[in-house]
Amino acid sequence: MRLTIACVANHEEQFRKAMGAKQKAEAKKELAAKRRQLTQAERRIEELDRLFKRIYEDNVGGKLSDSRFQMLSDDYEQEQEELRKKLLRLNEEISEQEEQTEDIGRFISKVRKYLDLDELTPSVLNDMVKAVYVHAPDKSKGHREQQIDISYDLVGILPASLLNDLQNGETA
Repeated sequence: MRLTIACVANHEEQFRKAMGAKQKAEAKKELAAKRRQLTQAERRIEELDRLFKRIYEDNVGGKLSDSRFQMLSDDYEQEQEELRKKLLRLNEEISEQEEQTEDIGRFISKVRKYLDLDELTPSVLNDMVKAVYVHAPDKSKGHREQQIDISYDLVGILPASLLNDLQNGETA
């Protein structure tokens, strides 16, 4: 935790750039896929509106029985409702991803609060850490190794390579 705080605090700009690049690369693909899904859902809703009008006209014109009309209209309405829910969810996810750049700044602000961290208290953990992942021990090299990943609030798991690069930049 001290290493992370020191690296982030001492190399704030490099951290911003590295995390921004990491998040952009990941988010860019996800964002594009979600926007495609959003467009497809919007098109399908419009298509369902046209289909509903067509079956209504066929029902009125006598080409479609009342029971068949009711079955088709119920199906179309259910699909539209599911698509509207999907649209809301996708819009929320897109907004969340666009806010991630603000999260880096907020994380750096949190780090600044703990520059003089002497003791790891529950309040510090609750403020800084979202989750701790303890992996199964590995004894394949003759001694016991156990990987532990810390998912920090607002930025997730920081790659060890990023922290090492920042630390090496500090000593160079």
